[in-house]
Amino acid sequence: MSKVSPYYLPQINAPVDEITKKLTEEGIDYEYIKINPNELIPSQIFALSDGVNEAVLDDMHPIWIDNENNICDGHHKYIKALNKNILITAVKIDRNFKDTCRILNKIEDLYDYEQARNLEEVEMQDAINSNNEIDSGTSDSEFLRSMEEDNSSIQSETPSVNPQTVIAYRKEPIKQNSVVGNFFTLEPIEGYTKYQIDFDNLLDTHVLGITYKDGQQPAEILSKIWFPHINFEELSKQHNMPVINLKNKANAEKAMSLGFDGIKFGDTLIQGLK
Repeated sequence: MSKVSPYYLPQINAPVDEITKKLTEEGIDYEYIKINPNELIPSQIFALSDGVNEAVLDDMHPIWIDNENNICDGHHKYIKALNKNILITAVKIDRNFKDTCRILNKIEDLYDYEQARNLEEVEMQDAINSNNEIDSGTSDSEFLRSMEEDNSSIQSETPSVNPQTVIAYRKEPIKQNSVVGNFFTLEPIEGYTKYQIDFDNLLDTHVLGITYKDGQQPAEILSKIWFPHINFEELSKQHNMPVINLKNKANAEKAMSLGFDGIKFGDTLIQGLK
């Protein structure tokens, strides 16, 4: 099998039980195995050393392989197990490489979308109503300006204007005037409504060089780049708002202040800011 770019491989963030639950629901056979890493076939050209050092080797963080032992996700774990000469936990899916990647990407896209959707207007509006110190209005709110003061020395690279028409999918109706925008998945999912969205200036996080590792949410990565000096954990206590909600709101307002009307997180999510 020819090697493929990491860009096209699944990037599993969902808990293992969420994925196996979906596999069972779709009637796809799989099994947990302990396997010698020498029996595995890597499909990625390279793996960054930092990711290898941080890789967790346990039953709750398996690698994902097809029915011929090709690795679909988990190359950092594979290299670490290879270096340590120990067995590694894998979930072996009874499909070929192409189908296994497609299935895992579909399940991960749905999980990422559901996680993002949960952060939309309902939770955010409840928090705003309970603490009117945070302005839910425009991109020049005191909320954003207060954070920018602590980041005055940070120069954010702003990509050139990027008009795009995107086909995306969403389960719930569009929420008007949402303070964090509306999230869409780029993967067609049964029961989801298809939208054609015309962006005047879409921020593609790939242009910023952002990559997503296991267990990381897109909002986490972008907020670290845009607000490296901000202690969101402390802010969440002050405003009685979940940390991730603050990050989504900060990212949305920052993007709008830079002239963007949407954010594209890799190949899975779109955050519409119109």
